[in-house]
Amino acid sequence: MKENKLLKGACVVAATMLLPLSQAVMADVKISGWINEGVTYYDDGQGSDVAQLSDNGTTLGSRITLSGSYEPEKIKMKAGFEVIIEPFSGKPNFAGGGSITPLLFSNQDNLETFNGGDIGLLGSSVYVGGGWGKVTFGLQSMPTDNIAVLADPSGTIWSGISPVFRGNGFFIRGVGAGATNTTWGSFLECLTTPGLGIGIDCNGVYRNGVRYDLPTFGPVSVAVGAANDDIYDVAVKFSGTIVGLTTNIHFGYAVNADGGTNVGGKGADIFQIQAGVMHPGTGLFGLATYQKEEADNAAAGTGDDTDAIYLKGGIKRNWLGFGDTALYAEYGMYNDQYGSGNADGISGSEIQRIGLSVDQWFGSRLIIYGKWEQLGLDVEGNAAAQALYNGSEDLNLATLGVTYHF
Repeated sequence: MKENKLLKGACVVAATMLLPLSQAVMADVKISGWINEGVTYYDDGQGSDVAQLSDNGTTLGSRITLSGSYEPEKIKMKAGFEVIIEPFSGKPNFAGGGSITPLLFSNQDNLETFNGGDIGLLGSSVYVGGGWGKVTFGLQSMPTDNIAVLADPSGTIWSGISPVFRGNGFFIRGVGAGATNTTWGSFLECLTTPGLGIGIDCNGVYRNGVRYDLPTFGPVSVAVGAANDDIYDVAVKFSGTIVGLTTNIHFGYAVNADGGTNVGGKGADIFQIQAGVMHPGTGLFGLATYQKEEADNAAAGTGDDTDAIYLKGGIKRNWLGFGDTALYAEYGMYNDQYGSGNADGISGSEIQRIGLSVDQWFGSRLIIYGKWEQLGLDVEGNAAAQALYNGSEDLNLATLGVTYHF
């Protein structure tokens, strides 16, 4: 009994001694992120339904970030870390992927199985920096991740971005029996990240690698990166004012030198640029995105040379007095991203995307948005391909979403 009392007393003393340290450590840790949920109604031309889902895919879906930084004494250096976790409800089917929200790669037949969820690791990295720039090691957002997403000065990225997240795993209704490409994502195939069917932002996944951010040069920032396995990229970003307009221009180039593709060959390269402008006085804004992707030594007739564009335009004003309201229209065109679907005689493909959205801010931390979008398919090829795909139905989606920032 006496030994137990001594042991308990020692534990209390040790805990008391560690308390100031633990408080100091916790004081250096910041918790931030957002929760993004939505209710989506779909009509695929043959059926319709309503489902409640985590909205808008990985990265912009719900996420929780733990971060912190430290400046050692007597040396001009800064170090820090970032750990990002995401609530999710499903598993992806692209090579090397993490966990994602159910509209990405799910279909109409399995939405009812997404009742519940889990937590997945999106990123875990540490950095050191100084006047010479910053070097980051670990599972992280590489320089060309989100190049085609974040140049939007309107901040309406939770309701509408250039990649196709909502419904990309849904079946295309009206295609013939035996068709190879049966989902919308199969006509949105990325080459740099094999199996990722989102159309644009095709290096937009967290990777294990090393990233170097150079010192900023006024409104210009530059970053280079190298990730497993033999993936290299560079990004240049401008954020400033041109002729009185708030202007963002993001450029990125990436090479997957040894990753293989879904169209054969050994690797691929990708060029992306996005430019966004906004007039501070009127709130009028516009956004233009372009992506070009090519695979090396691909099989003949495959979708090995693709391009895509995405446009957005609208107005954002504080008409109601308690937060900004944004109204915008969007258009996307995704060309020849049919992957190896030439088994059906396909020689070209085009997905057209149109959308309308109303986004309402309540202060700075809560956004409620209503979004309608439509996907349509057009296929080029021989008579067999035309017979299989000419009867395809459009996919219509209407989403009521909520994003809460903390």
